[in-house]
Parts: sequence; C-alpha cells; structure tokens
Amino acid sequence: MLTDQLSLEVRGVLSQAAGAAGGDHVQRPWRLEVGKQLIAVRLDCVSARRDPVARAERIATGAAVLNLRCAAASLSYDTWPDCYPDPHDRGLAVRIVLQPTALPDQELQDLYAAILTRRLRRPLNLPDPATRFALERAAELEHAHLRWFARSDRPLAVLSTDRNDAADQIRTGMALQRVLLTALAHDVRTTCLNPTLIRFGGPAAETDTPMTTLAPRTTSSRTTDTP
Repeated sequence: MLTDQLSLEVRGVLSQAAGAAGGDHVQRPWRLEVGKQLIAVRLDCVSARRDPVARAERIATGAAVLNLRCAAASLSYDTWPDCYPDPHDRGLAVRIVLQPTALPDQELQDLYAAILTRRLRRPLNLPDPATRFALERAAELEHAHLRWFARSDRPLAVLSTDRNDAADQIRTGMALQRVLLTALAHDVRTTCLNPTLIRFGGPAAETDTPMTTLAPRTTSSRTTDTP
C-alpha cells in the first residue's frame, strides 16, 4: 500500500487542514511536498537559528502538522511524524508517513471535527476538572506539559517541553494545537497570549479559530508534488 499515490482529493483535504492552523489571515512559513504516502513539511528558516522569529515559525509549523494528522485520521490514515529527520537537509522540518488503516486514531478524528466547526461561537465555559485533565493529556500525547497558573478568574496555562531545540519547537506547535482543539471540542474558548501561554474561557474574539503566534513573513503555504 505504501507505493500507492495519494489522490488529489486526499491531498486537498490534508493541505486545507494544515492551512487552517493559525487562521485565515496569518502568513505561513511552511510548504508541503507530497509524495507516495509521504509528506515532507519544509520550512525556509534556517534550523540553527534561535531567535524568536524562527522559534515562532517552527511552532506554527508544528500546529499545521497536527491539523494535517487530524485530517489524515478522518480519511482512515495513520500518521508518523519525524521532526528534522535528515541532518543533511535542515530545511526538512517534518517527514510524515501515512498508512491506510481500518482503525484510525479516534481522538484525532474527533479533533478534526473541531477544526471543521472552529468558527462556531462557543459558550463562556471555563474548563472544569475533567476538561483540565483532558487538556493536560492532550499536551502529554505530543510530548509536552501543560502547567496551570493560580488564578481566581480566567484560567491561564503555559505549555512547555523538556528541551528547546528546533525539533522540540515543532513538537510544541503540535502540542499547542492539540490543546487548542481539545478545548474547542469541550466548548472552551482560548486566547493565545504568546505561542505557549494560553488563557481559557472569557469573551469571544472575532473568531474562535485556534491560533498560534507567527512572526511576520511574506512566505505563503503551498503544496508541491514529488515523485
């Protein structure tokens, strides 16, 4: 099955989902190269850079990867992302292998439903203990940690990983998007105060789209085919 080419319909669904990360009016620094059930997510920023711009771009790229994985699950594909898999190709941020499956990840499928309904207005719910547990688990599933600040009004949490290298920043983006989509699935609004600081509940913004903070760039997302 791994020799089968992804159909144009599948490519379109995956690309649209990835592009939904960050909202409609946010520049996207990444691009997709689609091969035979293999997707390369390329990032133009130099991987060795440690400045805030490069970090924000990696986090945004990770958010797009999580959305793509959710869309793939909705199409009955398993996905295996590998961050910076080739030391000789530092522009290759993530390589994603797709495998058809009869048992797709149900949680990712549910999160894809949250992507599709992200523009719906949510009630002014605060996360209850069960929802907080679900949010913490969402971060842990992507190898990150969600830690809550002691506040009496609107809950505030910070997302962290064990390290802060380029690959971990991609994983931070995947974890961030998984937390935001999990909040949406529980009808909890979110506001990202920066790429890793999240406020839960409260008044709605113009849209309820899960957002990651991107540095300003002129690069737009695009999809290309590879043999």
